[in-house]
Amino acid sequence: MRSIVAAALTLSALMPLQAGAASITVKPGDTISGLADRYGVSVGSLMRANGIRNSNHVEVGQRLRLPSGARGVVSAGQGRHTVKGGDTLGGIAAQYRVSERDLIAINSLQSADHVELGQTLKLPTTAVLPKPKPVAKAKPTPINANPNAKSHTVARGQTLTQIARAYEVPVASLIDLNTINDPNKVTIGTKLMLRDSRPTELVNASVQTSTTPEVKPVLTATASQPTKTVQAKPVQAKPVQAKTPVTKSAPRKAAPAKTTPTQSVAAKSATWRTYGPLQVDWSNWQSMGGSMVAPTLNSEGKPLYVAVNCSARKINVTSSDGAWKSWIAPQTNFEKDLVKDRCNKTA
Repeated sequence: MRSIVAAALTLSALMPLQAGAASITVKPGDTISGLADRYGVSVGSLMRANGIRNSNHVEVGQRLRLPSGARGVVSAGQGRHTVKGGDTLGGIAAQYRVSERDLIAINSLQSADHVELGQTLKLPTTAVLPKPKPVAKAKPTPINANPNAKSHTVARGQTLTQIARAYEVPVASLIDLNTINDPNKVTIGTKLMLRDSRPTELVNASVQTSTTPEVKPVLTATASQPTKTVQAKPVQAKPVQAKTPVTKSAPRKAAPAKTTPTQSVAAKSATWRTYGPLQVDWSNWQSMGGSMVAPTLNSEGKPLYVAVNCSARKINVTSSDGAWKSWIAPQTNFEKDLVKDRCNKTA
């Protein structure tokens, strides 16, 4: 019988150990039987896994592999702890709510009484790691807008949109007045001009020549697709000539006709409304080809036209070359708001 057991132990010692098997380190006082009982395995399986022939002889510091199915096997997680001055293994275990035995096992420590300053210890998967503290976001400096202010100095956390809203000026005007290349990057301490300081006559001339784009042909929408383009033509009032009554008895020389001078219709003062990246001149909507068209500025301050067809509930804009794009149903929230506001006004 003894010869059979010896042969089996010899054969097991020559077999390769199972890849990825958990291991433990023998500490003072450990025995094969005690370790087998602790991890819920048999003495024979523990001996076979490590090629041990004498169950009464194990050495302190010797690493033993645990056979498959061992209980209480701990593995290292992602957590790490760097030993600082005054740290003890017991204190570290309590900090992460793990046992000293688990720390010793996964770090192959020789003694629970000896950890080195600066040593990095692996933590078990069961370790309770501290949650990272949320980074406090800097609160933007509130804007105390002076209605008569001509400039504003950008403070921490302030955006171009917030500044425009506080002073009730279009974002496009701030971009144009201050020659801003990237509206999303406004440096703290930058002094922004809020209003044009030129005389009113020059400002009005500038608005008529540069801000208001040339009227382009407007596409009208049906429920399915755009129809032909319609070009808006200015209508001029012709002078009306007064006729004098003619009597049969005494014909008289007709009095010279009086003419009524023609009057040009000027555009209304611009009233800008913000819809996402667009600034829409709400005072100057025009009806063209069954759609409503208004002068508009994009996020870069460049002029374009926006068209809304309420019967089809679709929207269209001109591109950089002045050509109209395809009619589409509103996709974004600001497009839906624009169509809703425009169509509710006409309803």
